[in-house]
Amino acid sequence: MSSLESNVDALLPELLAAFGPSGRESGVRRALRKAVRGLGTLSEDATGNLRLHRPGRGPRLLLATPMDAAGVIVTRVDGSGLGRVTMLGGRAPVELVGSTVVFEDGKKALLGYDRGPGSKNGVDLEADQLFLETGLGKKGEREFPVGSVGAIEDRPERLGEFWCGANLEGRAGCAAVVAALRAARTSRYDLHVVFAAQSDVGARGATTGAFGIDPELAIVVDVAHLEGRETPGIALGKGPCLGLKESGYVAHPQALALLKKAAAAARVKTQWLIREHEGTDARAIRAARTGVPTALVAIPARKSGGALSLAHTRDITQTAALVAKLLAGAPAKGGSR
Repeated sequence: MSSLESNVDALLPELLAAFGPSGRESGVRRALRKAVRGLGTLSEDATGNLRLHRPGRGPRLLLATPMDAAGVIVTRVDGSGLGRVTMLGGRAPVELVGSTVVFEDGKKALLGYDRGPGSKNGVDLEADQLFLETGLGKKGEREFPVGSVGAIEDRPERLGEFWCGANLEGRAGCAAVVAALRAARTSRYDLHVVFAAQSDVGARGATTGAFGIDPELAIVVDVAHLEGRETPGIALGKGPCLGLKESGYVAHPQALALLKKAAAAARVKTQWLIREHEGTDARAIRAARTGVPTALVAIPARKSGGALSLAHTRDITQTAALVAKLLAGAPAKGGSR
């Protein structure tokens, strides 16, 4: 097992299990602070981003990855202890049915749904059909007040060559970036890393993070779920994806060329990501200020049909290797935005 793979395997369980729904990323921030200790100067901003700065004389490079995960907000709890919620993030309601929701104070409840007339096994489920079973009767209103924010409880597992977890979409990129920072402890870039908050509710952390740094170049590391016709030809275990086009984003040629060069130097095979209806933080960073030359590297993942996703450990490790090689290489000059 390589040192990068060992790093990823050691990092993922704690990152996946950490509390951190959109807008309440306190737990995952703590886990990341511990993971990157000694790798640069750390700070937090008003949006909730965790930022790491490693000074250098080269161009300002922004390395960004989301850290939040799917969650819910309590909107009402009745006298029987049954509550209603609204969702945080882009997960389909049917994917979360049967999940345990954990709150920041450690309390837990179960997500179920009201099956409407003519419903076909929840396929057409709307968010307002979800209910929160607290099991507390009248005490439920006091223990789960309106406005409480919960996360989907994750119990990550290594299944052969796959990592399986509910929060992979927001955390696999974090593990790859941290592993890359550990592998490339020096860089000639003026390196700014943003572990972005509130990505799943509109790329808010990426927007404010990029604006505050005003980078000359940006690389976004994220996860891309395989979605049938949206992502044909992409397979798990065949390497990270380089994003060419997605909703609201087209890759900048200079930044893309930098990723391709780093992949070749790291001997990492890559796949192409082209999709119309999904998007990442890359779109927000690409449009920041007067525009930022931005490229996307995405770890392919597959949904299970429920709350869990699967990603191949080799794809996460190779993403880390690609990013580490990019950081260690000769800086590219900032180009046209």
